[in-house]
Amino acid sequence: MQTVLPLNDFIPTLRKVIPRFASHPPDPQQEQCVHHAADVPLQIVAGPGSGKTTVLVLRALRLVLVDGLLPEQILLTTFTNKAADEIRTRLIEWGFLLVDYLRAHGSSTLKAHLAKVDVNRFLTGTLDSICEDVLRRLRAPTDTAPVLLEGFAANTLMHRRGLTGTVYNGGTIAPDVAAYLSGFTFDRASPTNVAELVKTVRPLFDRFSHDVIDLQQFRTLATHTSARDLLKSGYEAYVQNLRADNRLDFALLEKEFLDRLSANRLDRFTDGLRAVLVDEYQDTNLLQESIYFQLFRKCTASFTVVGDDDQSLYRFRGATVELFRDFRNRLASAVPGTNAQRIDLFLNYRSTPEIVTFFNSFIDNDPDFRPARVTPPKPTIQARLPSKGAPVLGMFRDTAETLAADLASLLNDVFRGNGRVVQGQAGPVAITRDPNGGDFGDAVLLAHSVNEYQAGFKGNPPRPRLPCFLRQELVSRNIHVFNPRGQALRDIPDIQQLIGAMLECLDPAGTVQTSMLLRLETKQHLTTFRNAYAQYAATTPHPTNPRGLSAFVTAWGSRQPQSTATWPREWPILELCFKLLSWFPRLRDDPEGQVHLEAVSRAISQSATFSPYKSLVLFGSGPHDRRSVESALRDIFAPLAESLIDVDEEIMPAVPRDRFSMMTIHQAKGLEYPLVIVDVASDFKKDHHKNRFKRFPDQPSNVAEMEDDLASACMVGSLRQQRTALQRTYEDLIRLYYVAYSRPQSVLLLVGLNPCLRYSTTIHNIATFWRRDGSWPWAAPYSSRKPPGMANAIPLELI
Repeated sequence: MQTVLPLNDFIPTLRKVIPRFASHPPDPQQEQCVHHAADVPLQIVAGPGSGKTTVLVLRALRLVLVDGLLPEQILLTTFTNKAADEIRTRLIEWGFLLVDYLRAHGSSTLKAHLAKVDVNRFLTGTLDSICEDVLRRLRAPTDTAPVLLEGFAANTLMHRRGLTGTVYNGGTIAPDVAAYLSGFTFDRASPTNVAELVKTVRPLFDRFSHDVIDLQQFRTLATHTSARDLLKSGYEAYVQNLRADNRLDFALLEKEFLDRLSANRLDRFTDGLRAVLVDEYQDTNLLQESIYFQLFRKCTASFTVVGDDDQSLYRFRGATVELFRDFRNRLASAVPGTNAQRIDLFLNYRSTPEIVTFFNSFIDNDPDFRPARVTPPKPTIQARLPSKGAPVLGMFRDTAETLAADLASLLNDVFRGNGRVVQGQAGPVAITRDPNGGDFGDAVLLAHSVNEYQAGFKGNPPRPRLPCFLRQELVSRNIHVFNPRGQALRDIPDIQQLIGAMLECLDPAGTVQTSMLLRLETKQHLTTFRNAYAQYAATTPHPTNPRGLSAFVTAWGSRQPQSTATWPREWPILELCFKLLSWFPRLRDDPEGQVHLEAVSRAISQSATFSPYKSLVLFGSGPHDRRSVESALRDIFAPLAESLIDVDEEIMPAVPRDRFSMMTIHQAKGLEYPLVIVDVASDFKKDHHKNRFKRFPDQPSNVAEMEDDLASACMVGSLRQQRTALQRTYEDLIRLYYVAYSRPQSVLLLVGLNPCLRYSTTIHNIATFWRRDGSWPWAAPYSSRKPPGMANAIPLELI
């Protein structure tokens, strides 16, 4: 690499050109990362709020300005599209400022280099998006461009082309397969229908790719031999069918990329690559590690990985935290002679000292967790922001309803009133909104689950949970909520009404539906949709001119044109959906509604990739008219009725500031908010065995069980099994709540039910600092004869 800007001039130039760095230059550890030799692989262990994204971006810019690389020679990958957008935004914003300044003030050598630099050309994105782009654009002349199938379409083809005829015949799941899969279901019950079968098999099939499973060895393992043989056959049939049509699911996309990379079929890509920088490396799986190592090996690239073993959350997607923990040894083994270096970032620029102290004490709380962390241990995280006086808070009540009412009152006081005063160590402290535009968008509720209802059991209706009660309380105060995952798509009234209207347009009175072989539950939900539409249409929703909703649906059902001379021979079902939106304003205009509508429209468009009539309804084509309707019912509306379609809230680039968001802790990874409310115990009134998996597991998770089952058939199995399945299950919960506790900037509030804080409580909970050995530091020894009613060493200011 050729130096064009002296390395020692890079950070002074940053400070001179970019206002942010004039007052807040990189700290010594960040500077060390930026200055680290480009040709020596670097592992950055970055604690929460320590500026890892900043360091990654600055290191990429340094490679351009100091080492003479071009942006198109530098690959930066991260875990989510939002994180990729943030990295790209910073690269462009800071890159333009630096390039413009240096074009005016740099040396002649530097100016000649900058004449070739276009900061828009950095290669950024998730690894999946990079793989897809490369396989499409830079393939060999003999390679065809792949068609990437998203979840719903891939699962449908997996069912029809892989599972049917192997593990599923005549409407029945092979008993051996059902028994084997019971170990991998959430409640350890065998799948009983297609929907449950698909949801259970998909993670297993993805593991075949992510864990680079030896399928022959998997088939011959000692237990469940018949089931393994059938599943292997089903997987191979599925893969063969996809490849016959040049299709790939996400797991096979990365595998195909690695296969072509290893076979020197992506030389047009690798020949120009000079640097690889990877964000969130702690959530890498074995297949992805193999891709990164192969890129490094083939390109002799500058290699930097950034992550935090304590923030690894995606084991259920195949992530193996040990790959990050042991990165330097693994790289040296894969590429002999390589000596990667490690730098720790431990200065926190996000949170107040009170919050940093709290999450430090949490991550260090259980001695049994320490061997699962990086060695040597990273330094204790240090706060760099000044205290605002607010302690870490706790709000615990006897019932979820009361908790929701008091929480809504607090939020209303903070964002619509004069604030709320709490007691800090130095005296009373007022928690108020930012006077410069502070609003509900500055707060978030994080939880293990944001479902607004618990599932019904034995015919009992679903029971509302804290998110439901809190929504009701906030709405009663005219405060909007954003929680698009709060209910299953099929249970949302607007969606029921819209789908019901579409069903009546396509199949009036359910004539075709009645004659089809659909599951009873599916037919019941389709009928629920139709009834929801009928009730809504009876209200005569606007607009009513030139025609109303009922008139439109009736005309459509009888195929009578209202604005054209003749009915078209083909009508896209997606177009029908959008025409109906005139009568569904929430789905058009409300952020939650838009997310829900996107899920429906995505199901329609994805079905076109496998449905024989391509999401079209025909007219004037004889028997094909009815068959096209049958196809729509089977391929679009039955999956919606069976809850096989997930919402994707990432389509919403920014939630309106006047909305209070609720999200799972997994969704909050990488985000930060001034006020973070963490639900640690709103579901726990007693020590019920069915909720222990969320607080203090007494058996390994289904994910850890699957890892152990596959261990002897993959290279990473023994690495994972250095910790038992139950230990890994505990560790996943510790990491989950560590991420939650490190999201806030100014205020952290834990909420739950009072029974969890009683001194003699039997409700053990990792989130409230219970250790795996059953000890609880919040309950200190007492001197009186009678034990205290509540835990006597709670490190929270209870409000």
